[in-house]
Amino acid sequence: MSEKKFLGGNKEAILVTLIVIAAATTALYTQGYFRWEKLIYTDNPVVFREMKLKIVFDGDDPELMAVIPEKKLSGYQTMMGDPVPGVGSIVLGYDESRDMALEKNITISEALWGYTIDDFLGRSLTVTGSLKKTNSLIDMMHILHEDTFNQFGPGERIDVKLTEEKMPKFFYLIQSDNSNWPEKAKFASGSFENFTSVKEDWVVVDFTIGQFNLKVSENKTYIPMVLGSSEAEMMIEEGKFTSVGDRMANFFGEDVYVAGILEPTGTVLDMLHYIPAE
Repeated sequence: MSEKKFLGGNKEAILVTLIVIAAATTALYTQGYFRWEKLIYTDNPVVFREMKLKIVFDGDDPELMAVIPEKKLSGYQTMMGDPVPGVGSIVLGYDESRDMALEKNITISEALWGYTIDDFLGRSLTVTGSLKKTNSLIDMMHILHEDTFNQFGPGERIDVKLTEEKMPKFFYLIQSDNSNWPEKAKFASGSFENFTSVKEDWVVVDFTIGQFNLKVSENKTYIPMVLGSSEAEMMIEEGKFTSVGDRMANFFGEDVYVAGILEPTGTVLDMLHYIPAE
């Protein structure tokens, strides 16, 4: 049978098939699949500045918990349910919904809304919403009401700072004895031996006072910074540094040097900067 005759005799069937495919694709698209949405932190950087973030460990697995002001959170699109959690409930970022479905061996619809987590770090929580994909750290968050957030103890606070381009950077503060170092965070390059401040004496610094250009010698201290694998890759691509040992002046107001890069973990740990708490 010729191609022309085949198409002519099956035109209606082909048309129906194309309509079904288009309708299915549209339905998935509207639910957030296949879509590379604008990064939320470029549209609304203030939401990151106003978040409360902490990591609580389930064994050695990091769980990123967040409180986001209701006024900001209510504007987020969901795949299902409400974007704003109540006391005793939880709203999941896109990646967390997907991971829960795989981990609990449940359907994605159960993971998205109405599923009760019987033992989430010792507590029972009901999933009341799941956010659409944002292509930001929000996808990895467990979003809680502040009362519920506080019930999980202090955890490890995550500080958020914005670059001049309004990109959020996330900082994990390491205690002086390294006691809160994540168990999963293994060095790909560098080591704890490098995680100490470095003093550089007699650095020549240029100053301009009025019409005069002065060169002044001063001592300078560089604090150590370890980078998660994803953050290190991004900063290398941006030309911020090239390898462990490189120094960066005035990095969010601090002079830092790259003390190490971590192995990939497939968790939020890959997105963090690790710096001394003091």
